[in-house]
Amino acid sequence: MSTETLHLKLTQRARRRQHLSHLSPALLLIMLGVQALLGREQENRGIAMLGLVAGLALLVALQKEFRRKQHSHGRVGWFDVIAGVVIILEGAHELHPGRWFQPGILLMVIGAVTMAVGFLHHRLPKLRKLTCSSDRGFSIRVRPAVRLSMPWDKVEAVELENQHLLIRCTDESFRRINMQRIENRAEAAEMMKRHLGLHNEATADATDH
Repeated sequence: MSTETLHLKLTQRARRRQHLSHLSPALLLIMLGVQALLGREQENRGIAMLGLVAGLALLVALQKEFRRKQHSHGRVGWFDVIAGVVIILEGAHELHPGRWFQPGILLMVIGAVTMAVGFLHHRLPKLRKLTCSSDRGFSIRVRPAVRLSMPWDKVEAVELENQHLLIRCTDESFRRINMQRIENRAEAAEMMKRHLGLHNEATADATDH
């Protein structure tokens, strides 16, 4: 039986929202930099200046990306990596021994996540895909961190309804997948219907024999 993979493409609006999410680390760096520069402590001035410069550079990079018709897909998002490193350094300077909860720990977690997004900049879009195998089932990942897999034996029908992929199961339950952010959602639905039909035909032939 055949296996087919379709990479799910984000709509232009979803891509713009994704780029807007990069504003968070940029604004955080600028806020921390200004706060440190206005404070009385002198030891963190170097980190504060670095964070301020990195935040402003990230804002400039985002502005350039919005002006382009096609967004760049380099292997590494270096601005995110640099921003993550600076946020981690900011968090490390905020740590105080003996306290069970500290804002510095939260900053370090945010920095680590920002760095991870930067290093996985090239891979993340490739994780968003639909794979169908006529003899086994399907696996769909609309968001990089969330995947749904199901064998065709448990699927009754597949429909695209109000920008949602509706999967009706043989036990009368259903799964609803939000495809509003996906540009080629109709193609994905047709692909699933085609492989479900091939599976049902093969099952019927096997039963007849």
